[in-house]
Amino acid sequence: MASSIRKPDSEKQDPFASLDGRKPSAATGEGHITVETLRDADEALSFLENHPRAAEIAEEGNAILEDPKRLRRLVRKIDFTIAPLLAAVYFLQFLDKTTLSYTAVMGIRTDTHLKGQQYSDLSMLFYIGFLVAEFPTQYLAQRLSRLGVYLGLNIMTWGLILGFHAACTSFAGLSVVRTLLGVFESCVAPILVLIISMWYKKEEQGLRVSWFYVCNSLTQIFGGCVAYGISFANSNFATWRIFYIAIGALTMVVGFFVAIFLPDSPVKARRFTDAEKVAALLRVKDNQSGTQNAHIKKDQILESFKDIRIWLVCLATLLSSIPNGGISNFTSILLETFGKPPMTDDRVSNLTVEGFTSQQSLILTAPTGAIGAVTVITVGWLSDKWRDRSLVMLICITPTILSGCLMIGLDPNGVPRNRAGLLAASFLSGTFGAAFMLLLAWNASNIAGHSKKVTANALTLVAFSVGNILGTQTFQQKEAPGYRSGKVSIIATLCALTLVIIALRLYNDHLNRQKKKALGGMSETAKHELREKMA
Repeated sequence: MASSIRKPDSEKQDPFASLDGRKPSAATGEGHITVETLRDADEALSFLENHPRAAEIAEEGNAILEDPKRLRRLVRKIDFTIAPLLAAVYFLQFLDKTTLSYTAVMGIRTDTHLKGQQYSDLSMLFYIGFLVAEFPTQYLAQRLSRLGVYLGLNIMTWGLILGFHAACTSFAGLSVVRTLLGVFESCVAPILVLIISMWYKKEEQGLRVSWFYVCNSLTQIFGGCVAYGISFANSNFATWRIFYIAIGALTMVVGFFVAIFLPDSPVKARRFTDAEKVAALLRVKDNQSGTQNAHIKKDQILESFKDIRIWLVCLATLLSSIPNGGISNFTSILLETFGKPPMTDDRVSNLTVEGFTSQQSLILTAPTGAIGAVTVITVGWLSDKWRDRSLVMLICITPTILSGCLMIGLDPNGVPRNRAGLLAASFLSGTFGAAFMLLLAWNASNIAGHSKKVTANALTLVAFSVGNILGTQTFQQKEAPGYRSGKVSIIATLCALTLVIIALRLYNDHLNRQKKKALGGMSETAKHELREKMA
Protein backbone atom coordinates (compact mmCIF):
# COMPACT_ATOMS: atom_id res chain seq x y z
CA MET A 1 0.00 0.00 0.00
CA ALA A 2 1.27 3.43 -0.85
CA SER A 3 2.18 5.71 2.04
CA SER A 4 2.73 9.45 2.30
CA ILE A 5 5.64 11.11 4.09
CA ARG A 6 4.79 14.73 4.85
CA LYS A 7 7.66 17.19 4.89
CA PRO A 8 7.31 19.98 7.45
CA ASP A 9 8.35 22.54 4.88
CA SER A 10 9.65 22.83 1.37
CA GLU A 11 13.22 23.17 2.57
CA LYS A 12 13.18 19.65 3.93
CA GLN A 13 11.81 18.21 0.71
CA ASP A 14 14.13 19.95 -1.72
CA PRO A 15 17.55 18.84 -0.43
CA PHE A 16 16.87 15.11 -0.64
CA ALA A 17 13.94 14.56 -3.03
CA SER A 18 16.41 13.97 -5.84
CA LEU A 19 17.97 11.08 -3.95
CA ASP A 20 14.74 9.10 -3.99
CA GLY A 21 15.31 6.38 -6.57
CA ARG A 22 12.34 4.22 -5.54
CA LYS A 23 9.89 3.76 -8.33
CA PRO A 24 7.22 5.02 -8.57
CA SER A 25 8.40 7.82 -6.24
CA ALA A 26 7.10 11.25 -7.17
CA ALA A 27 7.24 14.72 -5.68
CA THR A 28 3.89 16.44 -5.55
CA GLY A 29 3.01 20.08 -5.35
CA GLU A 30 1.51 19.61 -1.88
CA GLY A 31 4.83 18.90 -0.17
CA HIS A 32 4.40 15.11 -0.16
CA ILE A 33 6.66 12.27 -1.34
CA THR A 34 4.51 9.30 -2.36
CA VAL A 35 6.31 5.95 -2.38
CA GLU A 36 5.27 2.41 -3.06
CA THR A 37 6.91 0.97 0.07
CA LEU A 38 9.55 2.09 2.53
CA ARG A 39 11.17 -1.34 2.28
CA ASP A 40 12.54 -0.30 -1.11
CA ALA A 41 14.31 2.73 0.32
CA ASP A 42 18.00 2.23 0.88
CA GLU A 43 19.59 3.15 4.18
CA ALA A 44 20.85 6.53 2.97
CA LEU A 45 17.44 7.80 1.85
CA SER A 46 15.83 6.59 5.06
CA PHE A 47 18.43 8.48 7.10
CA LEU A 48 18.02 11.68 5.10
CA GLU A 49 14.23 11.65 5.08
CA ASN A 50 13.80 10.97 8.78
CA HIS A 51 16.51 13.20 10.20
CA PRO A 52 15.00 15.87 12.49
CA ARG A 53 17.34 18.54 11.08
CA ALA A 54 17.17 17.50 7.42
CA ALA A 55 17.29 20.99 5.91
CA GLU A 56 20.08 22.11 8.23
CA ILE A 57 22.38 19.14 7.65
CA ALA A 58 21.69 19.33 3.90
CA GLU A 59 23.01 22.87 3.92
CA GLU A 60 26.01 21.89 6.04
CA GLY A 61 26.76 18.90 3.83
CA ASN A 62 26.62 20.93 0.64
CA ALA A 63 28.89 23.52 2.26
CA ILE A 64 31.51 20.83 2.78
CA LEU A 65 31.26 19.77 -0.88
CA GLU A 66 31.58 23.35 -2.10
CA ASP A 67 34.69 24.06 -0.02
CA PRO A 68 37.72 22.34 -1.65
CA LYS A 69 39.72 22.37 1.58
CA ARG A 70 36.93 20.83 3.68
CA LEU A 71 36.19 18.32 0.92
CA ARG A 72 39.82 17.17 0.83
CA ARG A 73 39.71 16.85 4.61
CA LEU A 74 36.57 14.69 4.33
CA VAL A 75 38.15 12.39 1.74
CA ARG A 76 41.25 12.01 3.93
CA LYS A 77 39.02 11.16 6.88
CA ILE A 78 37.25 8.51 4.79
CA ASP A 79 40.60 7.11 3.68
CA PHE A 80 42.00 6.90 7.21
CA THR A 81 38.78 5.33 8.49
CA ILE A 82 38.29 2.73 5.76
CA ALA A 83 41.61 2.04 4.05
CA PRO A 84 43.79 0.71 6.92
CA LEU A 85 41.15 -1.78 8.07
CA LEU A 86 40.29 -3.07 4.61
CA ALA A 87 43.97 -3.28 3.71
CA ALA A 88 44.60 -5.38 6.83
CA VAL A 89 41.66 -7.64 5.96
CA TYR A 90 42.82 -8.22 2.40
CA PHE A 91 46.39 -8.76 3.60
CA LEU A 92 45.35 -11.50 6.00
CA GLN A 93 42.84 -13.11 3.65
CA PHE A 94 45.48 -13.76 1.01
CA LEU A 95 48.17 -14.67 3.54
CA ASP A 96 45.91 -17.13 5.34
CA LYS A 97 44.74 -18.97 2.26
CA THR A 98 48.30 -19.26 0.89
CA THR A 99 49.84 -20.54 4.14
CA LEU A 100 49.65 -23.99 2.58
CA SER A 101 52.17 -22.92 -0.07
CA TYR A 102 54.72 -21.86 2.58
CA THR A 103 54.22 -24.91 4.76
CA ALA A 104 54.54 -27.18 1.71
CA VAL A 105 58.32 -26.72 1.95
CA MET A 106 58.35 -26.58 5.78
CA GLY A 107 57.42 -30.22 6.28
CA ILE A 108 53.61 -30.37 6.26
CA ARG A 109 53.51 -32.82 3.35
CA THR A 110 55.74 -35.26 5.21
CA ASP A 111 54.26 -34.83 8.71
CA THR A 112 50.67 -35.30 7.51
CA HIS A 113 51.59 -38.11 5.11
CA LEU A 114 50.30 -36.44 1.95
CA LYS A 115 50.62 -38.59 -1.15
CA GLY A 116 50.11 -38.15 -4.88
CA GLN A 117 47.59 -35.47 -5.75
CA GLN A 118 46.49 -34.83 -2.16
CA TYR A 119 48.38 -31.53 -1.86
CA SER A 120 46.59 -30.20 -4.95
CA ASP A 121 43.31 -31.48 -3.54
CA LEU A 122 43.85 -29.51 -0.32
CA SER A 123 44.40 -26.39 -2.39
CA MET A 124 41.18 -27.16 -4.26
CA LEU A 125 39.10 -27.79 -1.13
CA PHE A 126 39.60 -24.21 0.04
CA TYR A 127 37.89 -22.94 -3.12
CA ILE A 128 35.12 -25.52 -2.89
CA GLY A 129 34.24 -24.14 0.54
CA PHE A 130 34.55 -20.63 -0.90
CA LEU A 131 32.21 -21.53 -3.78
CA VAL A 132 29.54 -23.19 -1.64
CA ALA A 133 29.39 -20.26 0.80
CA GLU A 134 29.45 -17.39 -1.70
CA PHE A 135 25.72 -16.83 -2.26
CA PRO A 136 24.70 -17.57 1.36
CA THR A 137 27.30 -15.17 2.78
CA GLN A 138 26.21 -12.40 0.38
CA TYR A 139 22.58 -12.95 1.37
CA LEU A 140 23.42 -12.84 5.08
CA ALA A 141 25.55 -9.72 4.67
CA GLN A 142 22.69 -7.86 2.96
CA ARG A 143 20.01 -9.08 5.35
CA LEU A 144 22.01 -8.23 8.47
CA SER A 145 23.10 -4.81 7.13
CA ARG A 146 26.02 -4.85 9.56
CA LEU A 147 28.93 -5.28 7.19
CA GLY A 148 31.66 -4.34 9.68
CA VAL A 149 30.46 -6.67 12.44
CA TYR A 150 29.71 -9.50 10.01
CA LEU A 151 33.13 -9.21 8.38
CA GLY A 152 34.92 -9.02 11.74
CA LEU A 153 33.20 -12.14 13.09
CA ASN A 154 34.09 -14.08 9.94
CA ILE A 155 37.73 -13.00 10.25
CA MET A 156 37.98 -14.10 13.88
CA THR A 157 36.39 -17.44 13.00
CA TRP A 158 38.75 -18.19 10.14
CA GLY A 159 41.71 -17.12 12.32
CA LEU A 160 40.66 -19.78 14.83
CA ILE A 161 40.33 -22.33 12.03
CA LEU A 162 43.79 -21.41 10.76
CA GLY A 163 45.20 -22.17 14.20
CA PHE A 164 43.48 -25.57 14.08
CA HIS A 165 45.68 -26.46 11.09
CA ALA A 166 48.52 -26.94 13.57
CA ALA A 167 46.66 -29.84 15.19
CA CYS A 168 46.21 -31.79 11.96
CA THR A 169 48.10 -35.04 11.41
CA SER A 170 46.43 -36.38 8.27
CA PHE A 171 44.91 -35.48 4.92
CA ALA A 172 41.41 -35.89 6.41
CA GLY A 173 42.00 -33.30 9.12
CA LEU A 174 43.56 -30.83 6.72
CA SER A 175 40.64 -31.34 4.32
CA VAL A 176 38.14 -30.23 6.97
CA VAL A 177 40.00 -27.10 8.06
CA ARG A 178 40.90 -26.05 4.51
CA THR A 179 37.25 -26.31 3.43
CA LEU A 180 36.05 -24.32 6.46
CA LEU A 181 38.73 -21.71 5.83
CA GLY A 182 37.27 -21.17 2.35
CA VAL A 183 33.75 -20.89 3.76
CA PHE A 184 34.59 -18.05 6.14
CA GLU A 185 36.95 -16.18 3.79
CA SER A 186 34.30 -16.02 1.05
CA CYS A 187 32.74 -12.82 2.41
CA VAL A 188 35.79 -10.56 1.98
CA ALA A 189 35.85 -9.56 -1.71
CA PRO A 190 32.10 -8.83 -2.08
CA ILE A 191 32.02 -6.76 1.11
CA LEU A 192 35.09 -4.88 -0.11
CA VAL A 193 33.28 -3.99 -3.35
CA LEU A 194 30.14 -2.85 -1.50
CA ILE A 195 32.10 -0.66 0.90
CA ILE A 196 34.17 0.91 -1.88
CA SER A 197 31.04 1.77 -3.88
CA MET A 198 29.36 3.35 -0.83
CA TRP A 199 32.28 5.63 0.04
CA TYR A 200 34.13 6.53 -3.18
CA LYS A 201 33.34 8.11 -6.55
CA LYS A 202 33.89 6.03 -9.68
CA GLU A 203 37.09 7.83 -10.63
CA GLU A 204 38.52 7.18 -7.15
CA GLN A 205 37.72 3.50 -6.92
CA GLY A 206 40.48 1.98 -9.05
CA LEU A 207 43.25 3.50 -6.94
CA ARG A 208 41.51 2.62 -3.65
CA VAL A 209 40.95 -0.99 -4.69
CA SER A 210 44.65 -1.14 -5.59
CA TRP A 211 45.52 -0.04 -2.04
CA PHE A 212 43.76 -3.13 -0.72
CA TYR A 213 44.69 -5.54 -3.46
CA VAL A 214 48.39 -4.63 -3.18
CA CYS A 215 48.27 -6.45 0.13
CA ASN A 216 48.07 -9.72 -1.81
CA SER A 217 51.58 -8.96 -3.03
CA LEU A 218 52.80 -7.66 0.32
CA THR A 219 51.75 -10.94 1.94
CA GLN A 220 54.28 -12.73 -0.25
CA ILE A 221 57.00 -10.54 1.23
CA PHE A 222 55.71 -10.80 4.80
CA GLY A 223 54.71 -14.47 4.65
CA GLY A 224 57.95 -15.54 2.98
CA CYS A 225 60.08 -13.65 5.51
CA VAL A 226 58.10 -14.86 8.54
CA ALA A 227 58.11 -18.46 7.31
CA TYR A 228 61.83 -18.17 6.59
CA GLY A 229 62.51 -16.92 10.13
CA ILE A 230 60.32 -19.55 11.80
CA SER A 231 62.01 -22.30 9.75
CA PHE A 232 65.18 -21.76 11.84
CA ALA A 233 63.37 -22.46 15.13
CA ASN A 234 64.87 -25.30 17.17
CA SER A 235 61.87 -27.01 18.70
CA ASN A 236 60.24 -30.39 18.97
CA PHE A 237 57.12 -28.63 17.69
CA ALA A 238 57.19 -28.56 13.88
CA THR A 239 57.94 -25.11 12.43
CA TRP A 240 54.93 -25.25 10.12
CA ARG A 241 52.67 -25.72 13.16
CA ILE A 242 54.23 -22.66 14.84
CA PHE A 243 53.61 -20.71 11.63
CA TYR A 244 49.90 -21.59 11.58
CA ILE A 245 49.38 -20.68 15.26
CA ALA A 246 51.18 -17.34 14.89
CA ILE A 247 49.28 -16.27 11.76
CA GLY A 248 45.96 -17.51 13.18
CA ALA A 249 46.42 -15.44 16.35
CA LEU A 250 47.27 -12.32 14.33
CA THR A 251 44.16 -12.84 12.21
CA MET A 252 41.86 -13.05 15.23
CA VAL A 253 43.24 -9.79 16.66
CA VAL A 254 42.66 -7.96 13.37
CA GLY A 255 39.14 -9.42 13.12
CA PHE A 256 38.29 -7.96 16.53
CA PHE A 257 39.40 -4.47 15.47
CA VAL A 258 37.44 -4.73 12.20
CA ALA A 259 34.24 -5.68 14.06
CA ILE A 260 34.65 -2.69 16.39
CA PHE A 261 35.93 0.06 14.11
CA LEU A 262 34.87 -0.60 10.48
CA PRO A 263 31.70 1.43 9.68
CA ASP A 264 28.86 -0.56 8.15
CA SER A 265 28.05 2.38 5.87
CA PRO A 266 28.38 6.19 5.76
CA VAL A 267 25.12 6.47 7.70
CA LYS A 268 26.47 4.33 10.57
CA ALA A 269 29.96 5.85 10.71
CA ARG A 270 30.33 6.91 14.35
CA ARG A 271 33.40 9.12 13.78
CA PHE A 272 31.53 11.29 11.26
CA THR A 273 29.23 14.18 12.03
CA ASP A 274 25.76 14.21 10.46
CA ALA A 275 26.90 16.90 8.04
CA GLU A 276 29.90 14.77 7.02
CA LYS A 277 27.61 11.78 6.51
CA VAL A 278 25.39 13.84 4.21
CA ALA A 279 28.41 15.15 2.31
CA ALA A 280 29.75 11.60 1.93
CA LEU A 281 26.37 10.42 0.57
CA LEU A 282 25.88 13.34 -1.82
CA ARG A 283 29.47 13.04 -3.03
CA VAL A 284 28.89 9.55 -4.46
CA LYS A 285 25.25 9.79 -5.54
CA ASP A 286 26.25 9.93 -9.22
CA ASN A 287 27.63 6.38 -8.81
CA GLN A 288 23.98 5.26 -8.93
CA SER A 289 24.88 2.30 -6.71
CA GLY A 290 22.91 3.04 -3.54
CA THR A 291 23.98 2.15 -0.03
CA GLN A 292 22.75 -0.63 2.20
CA ASN A 293 19.27 -2.06 1.82
CA ALA A 294 18.18 -5.15 3.74
CA HIS A 295 15.30 -5.70 1.28
CA ILE A 296 16.21 -8.04 -1.58
CA LYS A 297 14.96 -6.55 -4.87
CA LYS A 298 14.07 -9.43 -7.19
CA ASP A 299 13.91 -7.27 -10.30
CA GLN A 300 17.53 -6.25 -9.80
CA ILE A 301 18.56 -9.88 -9.31
CA LEU A 302 16.85 -10.89 -12.56
CA GLU A 303 18.45 -7.95 -14.32
CA SER A 304 21.87 -9.20 -13.21
CA PHE A 305 21.36 -12.52 -14.98
CA LYS A 306 20.35 -10.72 -18.18
CA ASP A 307 23.33 -8.34 -18.25
CA ILE A 308 25.88 -9.54 -20.81
CA ARG A 309 28.59 -7.39 -19.22
CA ILE A 310 28.31 -9.26 -15.93
CA TRP A 311 28.75 -12.61 -17.71
CA LEU A 312 31.79 -11.28 -19.56
CA VAL A 313 33.28 -10.15 -16.25
CA CYS A 314 32.56 -13.60 -14.81
CA LEU A 315 34.27 -15.28 -17.77
CA ALA A 316 37.25 -12.95 -17.40
CA THR A 317 37.39 -13.74 -13.69
CA LEU A 318 37.29 -17.48 -14.40
CA LEU A 319 40.17 -17.25 -16.86
CA SER A 320 42.30 -15.08 -14.56
CA SER A 321 41.67 -17.41 -11.61
CA ILE A 322 42.89 -20.61 -13.25
CA PRO A 323 46.54 -19.44 -13.24
CA ASN A 324 46.06 -18.08 -9.72
CA GLY A 325 44.98 -21.47 -8.41
CA GLY A 326 48.24 -22.98 -9.60
CA ILE A 327 50.74 -20.17 -9.03
CA SER A 328 49.59 -19.26 -5.52
CA ASN A 329 49.90 -22.85 -4.30
CA PHE A 330 52.96 -24.09 -6.20
CA THR A 331 55.35 -21.10 -6.23
CA SER A 332 57.56 -22.40 -3.40
CA ILE A 333 57.62 -25.90 -4.87
CA LEU A 334 58.58 -24.59 -8.32
CA LEU A 335 61.35 -22.45 -6.81
CA GLU A 336 62.93 -25.57 -5.33
CA THR A 337 63.06 -27.01 -8.83
CA PHE A 338 64.29 -23.81 -10.47
CA GLY A 339 67.25 -23.73 -8.11
CA LYS A 340 68.93 -26.76 -9.61
CA PRO A 341 72.14 -25.97 -11.48
CA PRO A 342 71.77 -25.59 -15.25
CA MET A 343 71.83 -28.90 -17.13
CA THR A 344 72.64 -29.91 -20.66
CA ASP A 345 70.63 -32.62 -22.36
CA ASP A 346 73.35 -35.26 -21.97
CA ARG A 347 73.32 -34.82 -18.20
CA VAL A 348 69.56 -35.13 -17.68
CA SER A 349 69.58 -38.85 -17.10
CA ASN A 350 72.23 -38.53 -14.38
CA LEU A 351 70.47 -35.73 -12.44
CA THR A 352 71.14 -36.19 -8.72
CA VAL A 353 71.76 -32.65 -7.44
CA GLU A 354 69.38 -30.63 -5.35
CA GLY A 355 67.86 -27.23 -6.12
CA PHE A 356 67.20 -24.36 -3.74
CA THR A 357 66.70 -25.48 -0.15
CA SER A 358 63.25 -25.16 1.38
CA GLN A 359 64.42 -22.14 3.37
CA GLN A 360 65.81 -20.44 0.28
CA SER A 361 62.61 -21.04 -1.65
CA LEU A 362 60.63 -19.35 1.14
CA ILE A 363 62.67 -16.14 1.07
CA LEU A 364 62.71 -16.09 -2.75
CA THR A 365 58.94 -15.51 -2.81
CA ALA A 366 59.57 -11.96 -1.53
CA PRO A 367 60.79 -10.44 -4.85
CA THR A 368 57.64 -11.71 -6.57
CA GLY A 369 55.58 -9.89 -3.96
CA ALA A 370 57.57 -6.67 -4.39
CA ILE A 371 57.09 -6.68 -8.17
CA GLY A 372 53.41 -7.51 -7.72
CA ALA A 373 52.96 -4.62 -5.26
CA VAL A 374 54.48 -2.09 -7.65
CA THR A 375 52.35 -3.48 -10.49
CA VAL A 376 49.09 -3.24 -8.54
CA ILE A 377 49.64 0.34 -7.36
CA THR A 378 50.71 1.44 -10.85
CA VAL A 379 47.76 -0.31 -12.48
CA GLY A 380 45.27 1.21 -10.03
CA TRP A 381 46.67 4.70 -10.61
CA LEU A 382 46.72 4.30 -14.40
CA SER A 383 43.17 2.96 -14.57
CA ASP A 384 41.85 6.06 -12.77
CA LYS A 385 44.12 8.47 -14.65
CA TRP A 386 43.32 7.05 -18.10
CA ARG A 387 39.74 6.06 -17.13
CA ASP A 388 40.40 2.88 -19.06
CA ARG A 389 40.37 -0.44 -17.21
CA SER A 390 40.59 -2.76 -20.23
CA LEU A 391 43.84 -1.41 -21.67
CA VAL A 392 45.51 -1.47 -18.25
CA MET A 393 44.36 -5.08 -17.72
CA LEU A 394 46.04 -6.10 -20.97
CA ILE A 395 49.25 -4.42 -19.85
CA CYS A 396 49.42 -6.31 -16.53
CA ILE A 397 48.59 -9.70 -18.10
CA THR A 398 51.42 -9.63 -20.67
CA PRO A 399 54.38 -10.17 -18.26
CA THR A 400 52.75 -13.31 -16.80
CA ILE A 401 52.22 -14.76 -20.28
CA LEU A 402 55.93 -14.14 -20.90
CA SER A 403 56.68 -15.77 -17.54
CA GLY A 404 54.82 -18.94 -18.52
CA CYS A 405 56.67 -19.12 -21.83
CA LEU A 406 60.03 -18.77 -20.06
CA MET A 407 59.13 -21.48 -17.54
CA ILE A 408 58.43 -23.95 -20.34
CA GLY A 409 61.33 -22.91 -22.56
CA LEU A 410 63.93 -22.88 -19.78
CA ASP A 411 62.56 -25.78 -17.73
CA PRO A 412 60.72 -28.12 -20.10
CA ASN A 413 60.99 -31.30 -18.01
CA GLY A 414 61.88 -30.15 -14.52
CA VAL A 415 65.53 -29.76 -15.54
CA PRO A 416 66.49 -26.06 -15.47
CA ARG A 417 68.52 -24.73 -18.40
CA ASN A 418 68.96 -21.21 -17.05
CA ARG A 419 68.59 -20.48 -13.33
CA ALA A 420 68.60 -16.69 -13.69
CA GLY A 421 65.98 -16.78 -16.44
CA LEU A 422 63.70 -19.03 -14.39
CA LEU A 423 64.00 -16.83 -11.33
CA ALA A 424 63.05 -13.83 -13.50
CA ALA A 425 60.07 -15.81 -14.80
CA SER A 426 58.99 -16.61 -11.24
CA PHE A 427 59.30 -12.96 -10.19
CA LEU A 428 57.10 -11.85 -13.13
CA SER A 429 54.46 -14.51 -12.58
CA GLY A 430 52.27 -12.44 -10.27
CA THR A 431 51.59 -9.33 -12.35
CA PHE A 432 48.37 -10.79 -13.83
CA GLY A 433 46.66 -10.59 -10.41
CA ALA A 434 46.05 -6.87 -10.94
CA ALA A 435 43.56 -7.79 -13.68
CA PHE A 436 41.21 -9.36 -11.11
CA MET A 437 41.57 -6.24 -9.00
CA LEU A 438 40.32 -4.14 -11.92
CA LEU A 439 37.40 -6.52 -12.46
CA LEU A 440 36.37 -5.90 -8.84
CA ALA A 441 36.73 -2.17 -9.43
CA TRP A 442 34.57 -2.52 -12.55
CA ASN A 443 31.81 -4.13 -10.47
CA ALA A 444 32.07 -1.36 -7.89
CA SER A 445 31.83 1.48 -10.39
CA ASN A 446 29.58 0.23 -13.21
CA ILE A 447 26.68 -1.59 -11.56
CA ALA A 448 23.70 0.37 -10.28
CA GLY A 449 21.46 -0.91 -7.51
CA HIS A 450 22.46 -2.61 -4.26
CA SER A 451 20.79 -5.97 -4.94
CA LYS A 452 22.18 -6.08 -8.47
CA LYS A 453 25.66 -5.29 -7.17
CA VAL A 454 25.39 -8.02 -4.53
CA THR A 455 24.29 -10.53 -7.18
CA ALA A 456 27.02 -9.50 -9.63
CA ASN A 457 29.63 -9.80 -6.89
CA ALA A 458 28.38 -13.27 -5.98
CA LEU A 459 28.50 -14.43 -9.61
CA THR A 460 32.00 -12.98 -9.99
CA LEU A 461 33.24 -14.75 -6.87
CA VAL A 462 31.64 -18.03 -7.99
CA ALA A 463 33.65 -17.72 -11.21
CA PHE A 464 36.72 -16.93 -9.10
CA SER A 465 36.18 -20.11 -7.05
CA VAL A 466 35.61 -22.35 -10.06
CA GLY A 467 38.69 -20.96 -11.80
CA ASN A 468 40.89 -21.57 -8.77
CA ILE A 469 39.50 -25.09 -8.36
CA LEU A 470 40.46 -25.86 -11.95
CA GLY A 471 43.82 -24.16 -11.49
CA THR A 472 44.88 -26.35 -8.58
CA GLN A 473 44.32 -29.42 -10.74
CA THR A 474 46.42 -28.22 -13.68
CA PHE A 475 49.51 -29.00 -11.60
CA GLN A 476 49.60 -32.79 -11.55
CA GLN A 477 51.92 -34.68 -9.21
CA LYS A 478 52.67 -37.21 -11.95
CA GLU A 479 54.31 -34.38 -13.94
CA ALA A 480 56.56 -33.25 -11.06
CA PRO A 481 58.97 -31.56 -10.99
CA GLY A 482 58.30 -29.95 -14.40
CA TYR A 483 54.51 -29.51 -14.08
CA ARG A 484 54.29 -28.81 -17.81
CA SER A 485 50.47 -28.85 -17.97
CA GLY A 486 50.25 -26.23 -15.24
CA LYS A 487 52.62 -23.90 -17.08
CA VAL A 488 50.80 -24.39 -20.39
CA SER A 489 47.47 -23.59 -18.71
CA ILE A 490 48.87 -20.26 -17.50
CA ILE A 491 49.68 -19.22 -21.07
CA ALA A 492 46.46 -20.55 -22.62
CA THR A 493 44.03 -19.05 -20.10
CA LEU A 494 45.67 -15.63 -20.04
CA CYS A 495 45.72 -15.47 -23.84
CA ALA A 496 41.99 -16.29 -23.81
CA LEU A 497 41.52 -13.64 -21.13
CA THR A 498 42.90 -10.95 -23.44
CA LEU A 499 40.19 -11.81 -25.99
CA VAL A 500 37.43 -11.57 -23.35
CA ILE A 501 38.74 -8.20 -22.16
CA ILE A 502 38.69 -6.91 -25.73
CA ALA A 503 35.12 -8.22 -26.16
CA LEU A 504 34.05 -6.49 -22.92
CA ARG A 505 35.64 -3.25 -24.10
CA LEU A 506 33.89 -3.37 -27.48
CA TYR A 507 30.53 -4.16 -25.90
CA ASN A 508 30.86 -1.30 -23.41
CA ASP A 509 31.77 1.04 -26.27
CA HIS A 510 28.62 -0.11 -28.09
CA LEU A 511 26.44 0.57 -25.04
CA ASN A 512 28.04 3.98 -24.55
CA ARG A 513 27.25 4.93 -28.15
CA GLN A 514 23.64 3.87 -27.65
CA LYS A 515 23.42 5.86 -24.43
CA LYS A 516 24.95 8.92 -26.06
CA LYS A 517 22.49 8.67 -28.93
CA ALA A 518 19.53 8.36 -26.54
CA LEU A 519 20.69 11.32 -24.46
CA GLY A 520 21.22 13.41 -27.58
CA GLY A 521 17.48 13.83 -28.03
CA MET A 522 16.83 14.89 -24.41
CA SER A 523 16.83 18.38 -22.96
CA GLU A 524 19.36 19.32 -20.28
CA THR A 525 16.58 19.39 -17.71
CA ALA A 526 15.47 15.88 -18.63
CA LYS A 527 19.07 14.64 -18.49
CA HIS A 528 19.53 16.13 -15.02
CA GLU A 529 16.28 14.60 -13.76
CA LEU A 530 17.32 11.19 -15.14
CA ARG A 531 20.72 11.35 -13.46
CA GLU A 532 19.16 12.33 -10.14
CA LYS A 533 16.57 9.56 -10.31
CA MET A 534 19.21 6.93 -11.14
CA ALA A 535 21.39 8.17 -8.27
